[in-house]
Amino acid sequence: MTTFTSLPPEITREILQYLPVPTLLAFGLTSKNNHSIQQHSLSSLRLGVFHSRLGGMISLMEATADRSCLHSVQMILPKSECRKKDKVIRNQNLRIANVVEKYTHTLRDLEIACWELQESAAMSLAQLKNLKRLSIRLDHPHTRFSGLDPSFWETAPGSPVWNLFTSKKGEKGKSALGRLQSLNLERAGITDYQLTKILESNPNVRELSLRKCVNLTDKIFKILAEGKVGRKLEVLHFTRCCEVEIDERVLDHIGRLLNLKELSLYGCYRLDSDLVKKLNDEQWHIEDLTLPSTPSSPNQEVQIDPEYK
Repeated sequence: MTTFTSLPPEITREILQYLPVPTLLAFGLTSKNNHSIQQHSLSSLRLGVFHSRLGGMISLMEATADRSCLHSVQMILPKSECRKKDKVIRNQNLRIANVVEKYTHTLRDLEIACWELQESAAMSLAQLKNLKRLSIRLDHPHTRFSGLDPSFWETAPGSPVWNLFTSKKGEKGKSALGRLQSLNLERAGITDYQLTKILESNPNVRELSLRKCVNLTDKIFKILAEGKVGRKLEVLHFTRCCEVEIDERVLDHIGRLLNLKELSLYGCYRLDSDLVKKLNDEQWHIEDLTLPSTPSSPNQEVQIDPEYK
């Protein structure tokens, strides 16, 4: 009779990938050998660190990834670590770094959710040399915290922390990551230059999603059109990055992304939706297109059904 311990390691790891995280961790506590197997079995992880259970639940509902094998973990900080906004952010990043560093060689698919990215978490993420999909979600507008102004979610200040994804501290010229196929950034203060360097280090990116990355300009479209990533890019989401530079000049660059199958320009209000649709019908032929739309006029009347009571 075949027992669990007699199975080949690769079969064991495949089975363990589908266990809930608490069960997987419990398995790793049964012996040193099982602990080693457990650490090599966690290849996909959705990790959120929040100050309240409600905040974690809402974040999970809004999660971008919807892959059934992605393990989901919501960590709730104790009240003693949540007295001030800066303290919450610092402890979020420390917890993320602590978890990620345990699975440096095994993670292939990672989604993290916190309020702001700092060096401690960024450095641990940069060590994930086998990572293929990375999602960093910093946009949580439904969060309620006494020391947090709602306008916080509408800003994305620039930061040198994004430089850590292209070079390791103390090792000049040595690239970080390197095998990414999908990159998703929400409310990230990344600049054109920083994103370009990340894409140069990860030439196999096929999916690029940028939301509320307001420091990006139209230059990023030109960089994509002229770079190696742009020739292979299949999915591009550039949403709510509403800087004035994003206008009709980017349309020529989009037309040079010949392998695009999915494109979203939602929230780029300086782009004319009719023109974008016409270009797609006549030239681009992108299968899944989300138009920029237009903001509602503040003076627009709202009609109400007279039968409604």
